[in-house]
Amino acid sequence: MENESYWQKTVKLPNYPKIEADCNYDIVIIGGGMSGITLAYRLNDSNFKVALIESDKLASKTTGHTTAKISYLHDVLYEDICNAYDKSKAKEYLDSNYEALQEIKNIIEINQIDCDFKENLAYIEAKDSENNKKIVNQIKLFKSWGFDVVENVTNDGYVSMGLYHQAIFHPLKYLKGILEKCDKIDIYENSLVTKKEIKDNEFYLEVNKKKVQAKKIVWMTRYPPNLQKGYFFRILQEKEHVIYREGKRQKDSILNLTTNFSIRPVNENAVIEINKNFTKDQWHWYGQDSVPLRKIPYIGKINENEFIAYGYNKWGMTLSHVASKLIYELIINNDSKFAALYDPNYGHYLHSYKDIIKLVKNNYHGMIKNRILVSKEVKLNCNQGKVVRYHGHLIAIYKDKQGRVFYFSPYCPHLKCVVEFNEKDQIWHCPCHGSIFDCHGHLISGPATRQLKKY
Repeated sequence: MENESYWQKTVKLPNYPKIEADCNYDIVIIGGGMSGITLAYRLNDSNFKVALIESDKLASKTTGHTTAKISYLHDVLYEDICNAYDKSKAKEYLDSNYEALQEIKNIIEINQIDCDFKENLAYIEAKDSENNKKIVNQIKLFKSWGFDVVENVTNDGYVSMGLYHQAIFHPLKYLKGILEKCDKIDIYENSLVTKKEIKDNEFYLEVNKKKVQAKKIVWMTRYPPNLQKGYFFRILQEKEHVIYREGKRQKDSILNLTTNFSIRPVNENAVIEINKNFTKDQWHWYGQDSVPLRKIPYIGKINENEFIAYGYNKWGMTLSHVASKLIYELIINNDSKFAALYDPNYGHYLHSYKDIIKLVKNNYHGMIKNRILVSKEVKLNCNQGKVVRYHGHLIAIYKDKQGRVFYFSPYCPHLKCVVEFNEKDQIWHCPCHGSIFDCHGHLISGPATRQLKKY
């Protein structure tokens, strides 16, 4: 498997069929990652006829490539939420994630799931003044809320913040245990939703050229369709490399906000890192996260019978449980105590100017720069790809290790941004909105729903 993570290599989830006939459900969950599967688990004993639909294999995208930390210490997000909104919203955000972590523990205990769950101490640190100031302020916040904070000061005056009772686990072992309890849910893999229609208050989804009818639908994908006004300016896609490293001991989880270096233990003799400094021969994989420009994820109702959850900002293991519980409560009770906090229909974006600049740059690269600054040199080495201008037209070219050359359109089918080739990962990547295609142009991850057109 390309881009195979440690989790995917060590645990195989059950296989499920693809949709091959028209069908009808009360609720359709779209997205078979941590959020979608845990929502299916919650709905298993309801009176609803429920389907879970995944475009690829279950947990094959963000969930399968996570660092698998379960934490409510979400870098300095609480300080950011205070600045963007107020202290009460920051406390609500904390309460929701604290409850989610406790719930994960309960689910594991009730169902006796062996998933390498272990509590540990999680730290955030920084080596720059801006983030250091945020850490200091956030320590004050947590102390005011009654938390026991581990505070360390280095010789050069920088402060780290630690919290006890955070956790790590094997996400696929956990999901394997969850799936065993989803015996009343129809689960489908390799079933990509390509179209949605609404007729007489019913949803009609086109999946594998078949019709799936539903009374309610829940979008729980990293990058769902454009269901909200200004949707593509609400989130920023960030791609990171995760490294599995043997022969290294680590007890605590650590995140450096200055360098984005992250480390967590796997066992007594291995760790998982996010580290820019690694070599090709090290076992690594890449993952992609959605950063919400309003700081808070978008979770909840977008109309009476349609729900959405996205923008977990790199903390998906905890927030997926926040999302699945919140949407479950909205479906069952039409209310949730955290519904207002995560309501997808509002947002304060002025405090996200750095992310907005990144978003503008990404779209500039895909829409303008990659169209203009294009090589006319067609010559390629093996395992190399690039976009060239040939007789006035842009063409994406890839040369494999056998020396065979492949040609296809460089325009992402989503919004026609021009893709870029990543030689390290052997993928084509859309800089605008994060669609990923393999070296031969086949779709790996959306928002695109089609492969690159072949010539």
